[in-house]
Amino acid sequence: MSRGLARNVQSYYDRLTDADQPRRGDLDGRGNPSERGLAAFAKYFLETCLDQVTFMSELLQLKDLRPRMRAYLMLLAETESDIRAEAEPALYHVFLAGSVKRGEFKQMTGLGARVADKVIAAMLKKGLLASETPKGAVSIGLPLDALAFYFPRLYPEAAA
Repeated sequence: MSRGLARNVQSYYDRLTDADQPRRGDLDGRGNPSERGLAAFAKYFLETCLDQVTFMSELLQLKDLRPRMRAYLMLLAETESDIRAEAEPALYHVFLAGSVKRGEFKQMTGLGARVADKVIAAMLKKGLLASETPKGAVSIGLPLDALAFYFPRLYPEAAA
């Protein structure tokens, strides 16, 4: 919201001032402040919210995130022996869920327990996963190397 309001500071202040104006006649609400001014501010604020949601949606391109995550994981799997492409569904689930228990992550990979442990360790080391404790739940990690793949329009400089 800060970005949206900062794009036209004068308009923001004008709408805010209008919302604080005294009532203009009998048809302008019941209280002391102008209901029309408040409605104009609310409309302006909601339009700014919508503009910023649209802006961020275009920048993040979340509907296409999964294929980008898959591509990055496959690239890593070519050079990192313990990172496996089979972990992509689990990694994407962690992104959506916020965090999952390690056992759930292992099960989602479809790999054997020992191989899945190695995959988790490698992904933690690479920063693709994060965990507060050595045996605790895993959450998504966003290493700088992955940002150019995950969010190419948000972090184009990460590709350099």
